[in-house]
Amino acid sequence: MSLADRVAARFAKSDPVSTLVARYKAARGNWDDKFVGKNARLQWSRATWFLEELPQKGKKKLMSATLQNPNGVGGGLDFFLPGNILMFAKLSPSDDYADIKKKIEGAYEEAIKRTEEDTKRGGKTYLERNDWVRKLKWYEDPVFYLNVVPEGVDDFTAEGKDFTVKVTWTEFSSFSPDSDFQQSDPHYTKYVSKSPTAARKFYIMLKEDPNQLKSVGWESFGDWLNKQKIPYDIRFSNWS
Repeated sequence: MSLADRVAARFAKSDPVSTLVARYKAARGNWDDKFVGKNARLQWSRATWFLEELPQKGKKKLMSATLQNPNGVGGGLDFFLPGNILMFAKLSPSDDYADIKKKIEGAYEEAIKRTEEDTKRGGKTYLERNDWVRKLKWYEDPVFYLNVVPEGVDDFTAEGKDFTVKVTWTEFSSFSPDSDFQQSDPHYTKYVSKSPTAARKFYIMLKEDPNQLKSVGWESFGDWLNKQKIPYDIRFSNWS
């Protein structure tokens, strides 16, 4: 079971109709697949759908929405498998955020109908015994556009002279080459971006020239970041 599935299942057991509190932060990077429409991206796992508007000219606030998939918390709901929901939804590349949201809602209605017809057990359907499934709905949140990762912006690792840097659109991080994680109390020094803005600047610079850190050693990395005016923080292990 993926991280996304475990998070969804844990919250669903206590309150299956409520929003999944850690839905995106926990699941990010663990999606099974995605669909990209017109200025919108839909990602999913067996337990969760995540829909978001993509950055577009003139929009500072974008919408994002999460929808729980009941298949992630129990059997008997084969029509809610992502493949079936997508088949019912019939998404098109021209669909925008509102279109995708509406089509997935319609696919849920179709899945409910087919489950009712297919899962009669002792005179009572699975959905009658699990009424919370009927109440599932999208939970929406506004998001500042700079916090949405544009489509096609993938994480990568940059190589320094004696260290590496993990680079994403919203954060970069690097451990000193003498870090030791094998001990019960690990020893390390870590540089991290001070803000998403700093991370984006670093990302763009390294994408334009992936080799510009090749001659920079760890001892000079902080000075290099300062010279490029990229704010960063330093984090230490307890006994560094």
